Amino acid sequence: MPRNSRLAALSFLLLLAACGGERNEEREVMKPEDTVFGDLVTAPGKVEDRTNAAMDLHREALQKQLRESEGAPPEE
Repeated sequence: MPRNSRLAALSFLLLLAACGGERNEEREVMKPEDTVFGDLVTAPGKVEDRTNAAMDLHREALQKQLRESEGAPPEE
């Protein structure tokens, strides 16, 4: 039985040692863009930029078509 009590004491000490490794100081938190999830975090902004660019091109094409249909000379 002494062997079981030694094993239990050793297990308890290892458990305590594993739990006490962190200090109470504040840890530096990484920005999500700097982690492996950076692509997922920045994707919505990229999609919005592309959508806005496509809308601008479409708006310009519509304005050009309106100007031409109203009799204005076509632009080059």
